[in-house]
Amino acid sequence: MEERKQARLEERKAAVRRCFAQVLMRPEEEIGDRADFLEDLGGDSLDILDAVVELERVTGLTIPEEEYTQCRCVQDVAELLCRLEAGEKAAPAGAEREPAPRRWITRFEDTPEYAELQARLATMEEGRNPYFVAYESPLRDTSLRQGRQVLNFGSYNYAGMSGRPETVEAAVEAARKYGTSASGSRLLGGEKPIHQELEREIAEWKHTEDALVLVGGHSTNVTFVGNFCTERDLILYDVLAHNSVQEGCRLSRSESRPFPHNNPQALETILQGCRDRYEKVLVVVEGAYSMDGDIAPIPDFVRVKKQYGCFLMVDEAHSACVLGETGGGVDEYFGLEPGDIDIKMGTLSKGLGTCGGYLAGSRPLIEYLRYDLPGFVFSVGISPPLAAATLEAIRLLRREPEIMQRLHDNIHFFMQEAKKRRLNTCLAGETAILPVVVGRDPDRFRLSPAMLHRGVFVPPAVYPAVPRGRARLRFCVISEHKPEQIVQALDALVDAAASLGISLPE
Repeated sequence: MEERKQARLEERKAAVRRCFAQVLMRPEEEIGDRADFLEDLGGDSLDILDAVVELERVTGLTIPEEEYTQCRCVQDVAELLCRLEAGEKAAPAGAEREPAPRRWITRFEDTPEYAELQARLATMEEGRNPYFVAYESPLRDTSLRQGRQVLNFGSYNYAGMSGRPETVEAAVEAARKYGTSASGSRLLGGEKPIHQELEREIAEWKHTEDALVLVGGHSTNVTFVGNFCTERDLILYDVLAHNSVQEGCRLSRSESRPFPHNNPQALETILQGCRDRYEKVLVVVEGAYSMDGDIAPIPDFVRVKKQYGCFLMVDEAHSACVLGETGGGVDEYFGLEPGDIDIKMGTLSKGLGTCGGYLAGSRPLIEYLRYDLPGFVFSVGISPPLAAATLEAIRLLRREPEIMQRLHDNIHFFMQEAKKRRLNTCLAGETAILPVVVGRDPDRFRLSPAMLHRGVFVPPAVYPAVPRGRARLRFCVISEHKPEQIVQALDALVDAAASLGISLPE
């Protein structure tokens, strides 16, 4: 019996070693039984997920997330696979030890969380914190800071709707008519005709039967993802999905797990092994991702969701008002049918220039959410001025396709100029998010203030939002930028890097 167990363990170790070698693109002989996947072999959390999906495909097993995250070497993963084959579960970490007494913390400044923050802030040079930069004007192609106009490449105002005269006037008129607040839950007294008009416009724009508007983009994802599924269901989400999706998964009563980024084949592998165990399966992806600026292969996800009977949710925070002739998002970009995506989520705070979130879908789904979604039922309605400004913004986008054309022209021009300067723009190319890789994490806090000193604002993106060693400056191009402003910004980056002795990765 013991000999058979040992032989099986050796077989599993060989399979795990092959998988690690494939994912990490290293020779098998370099991967020892106890070599740490992260520290010794140079992998990262995304590589771990790729390895897990490949092992599930090879073995036919389902590896629970809470168990594989504790395994960092060939030996540990092989032992886990053997336990799963035998129908056993991994022992919780520290299960054999008595819990140690906890020291009391009575002041927040004594917490580990606060110490971590202080360590992070200490990496910034004195007086050069690139965060919470205050502006005294709308964030358009230029913005006013401390009485000085600077080029702004850090704004989500993709279509220039915030600060546009038509949307400002619509907000002012709504404030005069309805006041500045809905003054109650829409279910119980806060409903206004402007809310209903806006939801009809969103439904038409997004090619759905109905829509629901909520007061925040982040909270829209949290409340929907957190409450759509039950303990009989499963949520599968792209590993690079926004924090709001992951927070929703933590809230949900259902099981949840990530799948490798933009990988429909990996999603299909997971579903092949487990679909029959669940009633509903919710698949969550983004239309465009906010760190690399890449677009999801939505038609492939549509195919998978239809084949396996799933609900597909697409977060269009960074794809609506960017992709498509009228900014309609992935629907227009890919030419999708109205029912291909079950839940279309978007924010009002980016391309539409206000604040809030929406869910668009079938009439039965939206009707249910209108009466039962906690983040809507137990929250005040969106303020009338915001609703009116959003309504005007959507109508402008649908009426004036030249707005999107200007944005698309600016995106393509930025990419051309970045390539001329041999800058690394990650996976970007067709979205308004155009990151430039800096490389070393400390350099991002030096470059951003140096560029602001040169009259150009662009914020840094750092770990944990991006992998270690892949820090970047995240340029956001909007419809109002001019070609000469883009040239000026990229020249400022090259000049700032040279003056600081920073070598930008190609």
